[in-house]
Amino acid sequence: MNTTPKYTLPPPVYLPSSGGYTNSRLTQEPFHRRVFAFRRWSIDEDGRLVCRTKHAGRDLRPKPYDRPSRPVAFSTPNDQDARKTTHEDRSTRTNIDGPTLSRLFQNLAPLVKETSLDFDSKATVICASLGLDPVTSKEIVSSFKMQFAESSPPNHPPPASGANTETIVQRTSPNTGLSTSAPVPSTSAAASSFPTAPTPSNLTPFKQQRTFSSGSPGVTTWYTTSTASDIASPPRDIAPAIGDLYVHHNRLTDIYHVWLWEIDHKWKCVTDMEKVYHPAIDDRVLSMRANGTPNWITAASFTTIRGRKGKARVFE
Repeated sequence: MNTTPKYTLPPPVYLPSSGGYTNSRLTQEPFHRRVFAFRRWSIDEDGRLVCRTKHAGRDLRPKPYDRPSRPVAFSTPNDQDARKTTHEDRSTRTNIDGPTLSRLFQNLAPLVKETSLDFDSKATVICASLGLDPVTSKEIVSSFKMQFAESSPPNHPPPASGANTETIVQRTSPNTGLSTSAPVPSTSAAASSFPTAPTPSNLTPFKQQRTFSSGSPGVTTWYTTSTASDIASPPRDIAPAIGDLYVHHNRLTDIYHVWLWEIDHKWKCVTDMEKVYHPAIDDRVLSMRANGTPNWITAASFTTIRGRKGKARVFE
């Protein structure tokens, strides 16, 4: 008697294209392996789709190495010392409060009459007593010496440490036109509170460009510099075009000052202006990020950003 089964199944055939085995005579369909994103899901023994990765235990607390809130947005030859310092030094250097600066310069003013060596050594000790790092101390001392020499007459020595260092002046807001009274340091203390200083001759601007968003023709061109003090105006050794911008960053006060090259070929300070239009391109308004990066955006986008963030100045 023939004991051979009437029907026999062929051996499984491996199909590389399908990633598995199949029996083509029975199903005529290859077995496709299910691959899910990030391998978070899989199929258990009962054929159910289950998640193998749980995120409940993730630590969502901020890490100590997170980026600072307002990093330096550009690099210039003047930032060589800034790149060598640690994150803590940079935070200390860019977040010096007003009272500390006032006390510092009130103590430095009587020392200007002394020799350069004595002044540098004593000024460094005063800066260290206020908790400032060596890099910041060096920048403050050099900035004070330069600004005091340019702003004080040679026959008028600085006031004594016990002299009155505050006066009441009238200030007019550029937007509201209201006159307000505020105490400001006088004489050398006022000159050392980072006033507008002449533009240094060794200032090297860094030119950057970025095309308009949404595929519109045009580019945003700006020049950037960063020093330990403010400047009166951009340097004259650059050749800007109409609509170009100049952004200067004061590392000690962490304040950005912005100038616009107008049609009359003159720089115009637009730092405190509420809404700045492009002088040559219609429907383009200046928008500034917190890190000092400018951008010419449409008026509709500017209105949306200002309404969302509730700020009236050009800075986002």
